[in-house]
Amino acid sequence: MKLRTVTAAVLAVGLASTMAACSSSTTTTPSASASASASSSPAKALKVTWTFTGPENDGGYNTINEVAMNAMTSVPGVTINPIYNVPYTDQASQILTQAIAAGTNVIVDTIGLGSLLTDVCKKHPDVICYSGADATAQPANSVSWWLPDWHLGYVAGVAAGLMTKTHTVGMVVPYSIPIANQAINTFTLGCQSVDPTCKVKVIFTDNYFDPTAATRAATTLVNAGADVLRNITDDPSFCKVAAAKHVYAVGEYNDFSSACADSIITSTVWDFSDFMKAQALAIQAGTVTGSGTTPVIVPLGTAAGSPHLGAFGAFVPADVQTKIQDVYNQIQGGKSFLVGPITDQKGVVKVPAGTTLDDKFLFEGWTWFVKGVTTTGK
Repeated sequence: MKLRTVTAAVLAVGLASTMAACSSSTTTTPSASASASASSSPAKALKVTWTFTGPENDGGYNTINEVAMNAMTSVPGVTINPIYNVPYTDQASQILTQAIAAGTNVIVDTIGLGSLLTDVCKKHPDVICYSGADATAQPANSVSWWLPDWHLGYVAGVAAGLMTKTHTVGMVVPYSIPIANQAINTFTLGCQSVDPTCKVKVIFTDNYFDPTAATRAATTLVNAGADVLRNITDDPSFCKVAAAKHVYAVGEYNDFSSACADSIITSTVWDFSDFMKAQALAIQAGTVTGSGTTPVIVPLGTAAGSPHLGAFGAFVPADVQTKIQDVYNQIQGGKSFLVGPITDQKGVVKVPAGTTLDDKFLFEGWTWFVKGVTTTGK
């Protein structure tokens, strides 16, 4: 899930279809009768290996995924085996093979290993795999999973646009890859929906977890006039700089309201706890099947346990909170604001009027930036 270098594949278009996939046999929790039957005998033992890039408890991305990982242990018979600092090399496949040899029968990849994971899964059909942000066709024992982060990015942009006074906001981003470009663009479109003069300055840090580089980038953005910051990097550096510089921030991945109470407007929280608990029960019941060419999109929710909008800062005016929440509620109800016309940095219309961006494009097709975005680095 982390690198998000999604490879080309045919995705189901439209959020409705992918949400329907989320309720298919791939993700269905066992029926009450099946659960009752299972309770009369010991639950199937699951040893679940989770892969992470970067360190344990990074304060952001890994921290929120650890919440989902630990939630799985509430299911009887489940034990977890986290592995940190997994590289995007053949060594990852070796690490996973060793984990299977040590008894792992479920693998959850949070970092976007792609074929480094699925090639191992093909060799071990008795192991169930969850391949994060993988748009390629999955083997029969593998499920590709993701969330509609493009809609969360839009809401985050609305929050920034409602709070900026300089009409300039900044983003600290690891790499310029399609799915990160999508995060930049949807944030920009959200900001411009409430502040048409909104400009988004981006600095690429070339790493998901490098607090020193993220701090330097955030500081540079504030010095360049940004009075709201957004992270795609993993740690809280961005919002700590915002607090120190007396500007605002909108968090990604984790709820940063505790870490940065003086700067966080709100956060878009990637909580997969309920989904992962349901998957553990489904594996034990024998109802999980591969996702094929249609990744499972975990739908947005309203509270902890599912992807949701985090706490508002105490300084955020009530009317601003209401406007942000209203946009989120509309999206959760099925509305997409990602509709043309959308122009690129040169003002060329790239998405015609009335065209709604589909999941395939949002997943791995955005190779350009929208009008209002300026970038530094690569």
